[in-house]
Amino acid sequence: MGFFCSEKMDLCLLLLHVENAFDCLMELGHYGGMQFNNVFDEDHILNGLYTKGVVLCSDLLRIVDYLEAQLKHADIKEVYYADVDTNHRPRESNILQYDRKLRRVHEEATSVIEHVTTLERRYNYMIEKSFALSNANEFLEVKRNSKAELVYTESSIIHLLKDQSEGEGHSSQLNYILGSIHVEKFRAFELLIYRLYGRNVLVRHTESPTTSTNSTGQEKEMPHKYVVLLMTTAAAFRHKLLKICQAFHVVIFECPESPTQRMLMIEQLAKDISDLELVLGETRKAHKRLLTIIANDLYIMRINLRKSLRVYDLLNRLYPIGPLENKKHLQVECFTPKMLTDDVRRVLNNGIHATGDEEKYTAPLLIKRTRPLRHMPPTYFQLNKFTQGFQNLIDAYGIADYRELNPAPYTIITFPFLFAIMFGDMGHGILLTLFACLMIFEEKRIEQVNRTTVSENEIRNILYGGRYIILLMGIFSIYIGFIYNDIMSRPLNLFGSSWSCVYNETTVLGLTSQLTLDSNDPKFYTGHPYPIGVDPIWKISGEDAITTFNSLKMKLAIILGVSQMMFGLTLSAVNCIHLKHKADLFLVVIPLYIFMICLFCYLVFLIFFKWLMYGGLKQSPYNSACAPSVLITFIDMMLMKNTELEDKNCNQGMFPNERILEYALVFVAFAMVPVLLAGKPIYLTCRQRQLMKNRRKKQDTEELHRSSRNTIKEMRSSLRYTIDFEESDRRSVPKLNTLDDALEFDMSEIWIHSGIHTIESVLGSVSHTASYLRLWALSLAHSQLSDVLWNMVLEKGLKNKLPIYAGVPILTAAFFIWSILTVAILVMMEGLSAFLHTLRLHWVEFQSKFFNGAGEPFRTFYFPPSTIRS
Repeated sequence: MGFFCSEKMDLCLLLLHVENAFDCLMELGHYGGMQFNNVFDEDHILNGLYTKGVVLCSDLLRIVDYLEAQLKHADIKEVYYADVDTNHRPRESNILQYDRKLRRVHEEATSVIEHVTTLERRYNYMIEKSFALSNANEFLEVKRNSKAELVYTESSIIHLLKDQSEGEGHSSQLNYILGSIHVEKFRAFELLIYRLYGRNVLVRHTESPTTSTNSTGQEKEMPHKYVVLLMTTAAAFRHKLLKICQAFHVVIFECPESPTQRMLMIEQLAKDISDLELVLGETRKAHKRLLTIIANDLYIMRINLRKSLRVYDLLNRLYPIGPLENKKHLQVECFTPKMLTDDVRRVLNNGIHATGDEEKYTAPLLIKRTRPLRHMPPTYFQLNKFTQGFQNLIDAYGIADYRELNPAPYTIITFPFLFAIMFGDMGHGILLTLFACLMIFEEKRIEQVNRTTVSENEIRNILYGGRYIILLMGIFSIYIGFIYNDIMSRPLNLFGSSWSCVYNETTVLGLTSQLTLDSNDPKFYTGHPYPIGVDPIWKISGEDAITTFNSLKMKLAIILGVSQMMFGLTLSAVNCIHLKHKADLFLVVIPLYIFMICLFCYLVFLIFFKWLMYGGLKQSPYNSACAPSVLITFIDMMLMKNTELEDKNCNQGMFPNERILEYALVFVAFAMVPVLLAGKPIYLTCRQRQLMKNRRKKQDTEELHRSSRNTIKEMRSSLRYTIDFEESDRRSVPKLNTLDDALEFDMSEIWIHSGIHTIESVLGSVSHTASYLRLWALSLAHSQLSDVLWNMVLEKGLKNKLPIYAGVPILTAAFFIWSILTVAILVMMEGLSAFLHTLRLHWVEFQSKFFNGAGEPFRTFYFPPSTIRS
C-alpha cells in the first residue's frame, strides 16, 4: 500500500545529547525519513545553545564566497568531488578545522591581493609617468632627419604667455605642471583653467594608452586618462593650479626642466618598470599558487558548511531539557513513516558510532508517542524513478490527504491512454517512444551532466523527469494508431478490406455523380468486420471518412469519459470503506453512483446496443437506414417526448418498452437529488440530537462542543468524507451559550455545504461528460493536420514528374520540410496540447470524484544530492 495509499505515520519523540546531536542529525540529513514538527514556525523561540555555531558557519561561508570570487577572477576551476555526500561527510570537529584553515587562507589571500594591488597601482603610475614625460618631450621637440630640434624656444613660449593686463610683472622662466586626469573630468578641468587664467596658462593634452604590455607580452587594461601639460610664466599661478589639480584628482608627475634630465628620467623609469614587472609577476604567481591550493578543498568545505549551517539552525530550534544551568539534552516531536522507523533509529546511532562516543554520551532515543494526534499527519508515498514522474503530476494539483487513496497508480495507465486517444498515430508514437528510450538509455550521462554543469537547463530537466511518462504516451499512441489504422495519415491494409468495388472501368470513367458503395449489398460489403481497428478503406473514402471517424471518435470519447468518471466514483466508495465513513458511502457516493448509472451509463449502453444491433446486410428495421441517433434518443429521454420517424418501416425505439425503461431511469436519477441534498444533513442532525441527549445525561459540555466541531469538519470536506483529528487549539473555537445556539450554528453551515455539493455533483456530471468530447476534437484535428502535411507537402514531391536531376532535389526538399513540420507541429505542439488536455481531464473530471488533495507533504530533513551548483 506504499504507493496506492500513503504510508502510516508514527508520532515520535526524539531525544538527543548535546555533545553528539550534531553528528546524529548530520547522518539523518543524508538519509531523510523524519519530519520535525513546529520547529520552523515564525514565532518559535530559539534555545540559543547553537547560535555561535550558526554565526560561525555563516562567517565561514562568506569567506568561501570571497575565495570563490577570487577563483573566478583568476580563471581557476575548483575541484568537483562526486563523492562529497558519502566519503566527505562533516563532523562537528571538522568545523573548527575549517575555521582555522579558511581564516588562515583568507588572511594570506587578502595580504597577497593587497600587495598585488599596491604593486599594480605603482606600476600604472610609472607607466603613466613615462608616457607623460615622453609626450612632454614630443611637444617641445620634433624629429627631423634623425636630429632633434626645438619646435618652440623657451623665449617664444614666454612671449605667447605674456599677461595682457598692464602693470603686472612677468617672470622670465617657464613653469611646467605635468599630470594625468580621467577623461570624463578633463572638459570641466580645461574650461575652469581657461576661465580663471585665460591665455596666461597653456594647456596641452593627449590620450594615454588604454592597455600596457609587460615584458612577457601580456596586455593589461589601464584606466582611460588624458596626459595634460600646463605651462605658464607666472610663478604665482603654480600654487593655485596645484590646488585645482588636487580638486580634479589630477595625478602630478615630476617634470625636469631640461630635455636631458627628462630623457634620463625616462630611461630610469624604464628600468624600474622592468624590475617591477618581475616582482609583480612573481607575486601573481604566488597568488595563483595559493588559489590553486584552495581550489582543491573549497567545494568540500562549501558543501559541508552549508549542511552544518542547516544542522546548527535545526539544533538551535530544539527544546532543551534538564537542570536550568546544565541542560545536556534536546527533545523534539517528529513524524516518521512506520516502515522507516527502525532505519531512522539505525541512522541516528550511526552518528555516535562514527565519532566513537557511544560509551561516553547517551545514545539518541526515538520513542513512539501514543497521545491523540492534534493535526493531520503528513503524506508520504514510496516512489521510484518510474513512479516519481506520475506522482509529480498529482502533486502539482494537490497533496493527498493522510491515508487517502492516491490517484497516481491509476494515472500510470489512464493518462497515457487518454493522451493517445487524442494523439493516436503509429508514426508519431514511434517518434515519442524513440525520444523517451534515448533519455532512458542516457540516464547516467544526463544525471552526470546535471551534477557537473554550472548552468541548469530547465527544459532538459522537465523532459528528463517525465521520460517514463513520454515512453508510455508513445507506446499507447502506437497502439491507438494501430486501432485507428493511421501511420503518418496513411492506412495499413494488413488483413484485407471488408469492402470491394465491383464497378468496371466504363462505369467509373462515365461517372457523373458521387460513387458510393452500398453497405446492404453483399457485392460491396462482406459483413465481416475488420479484425483489429478500422478498415483501411475509410481513409480513402473522402468526406465519408470524416463523417465516419467523427461518429466513431465522438462515441469513444463518451464511453471513455463515463467509464473514467464511474471508476472515480468507485474509488470514492473504496475511500469511504477504507476510512470507515459509512454515512458518506450510503448518503453521498451511492446516490451519485445511481444517478450516473441511470443517465450516462444508459447512454453508453445505447451506443453499444446500436453498434451490435444495427449494421449492413441486416434486414429492416435493423439495417443502417433505420439506425436511430443516440443523441436524439437521449434528448427524447430527458424531455420525455417522442420524435416522429421519417421511415415508417423503422421501429420507434431500439428495443421494446424502451420509453418505459427510460422514464423509470429518469425518475430514479432525479430521486437521488433529494437524497444528495438532505441525506447527510438529516443524518448529522440526528447524530447531534443524540449527543444532546447524552449531554443531558452525562453533563459533558466539552464532549458536545468537540462533537459539534467534528460535525462541521465532516460537512466541510469537499469529498464528503473526513479524517477526524483533535483540534490543536480549543481556544479558537467560539463559545456557545446554549445547546440551541450550537445546533443552529452547525446546521446552517451544513445545509449550505450540502446544497453546494449537490449542485456541483449534478451539474458537474453533465459538464464533465461533455468535457470528454475534447478527446474527439483533438483527435480529429491531429488527423486532419497530418493529412494536410502529407497532401500539401510530401505528396507534391513524391508525385513530381520532372527529370531525375530536378526531381530528386525537389523530393529531398519536400521530405525535409515535411519532417521539420511533422516534428515541430504534430509531435511537439500537438503533443503538448494533448498533454495539457489530458492533464485537465485527470485533475478536474477524474480526481474531483474521489480526491481531496488538501494534505500536507512529508517535509523530511534531508540534504539533496550535491551538484557543482550547490
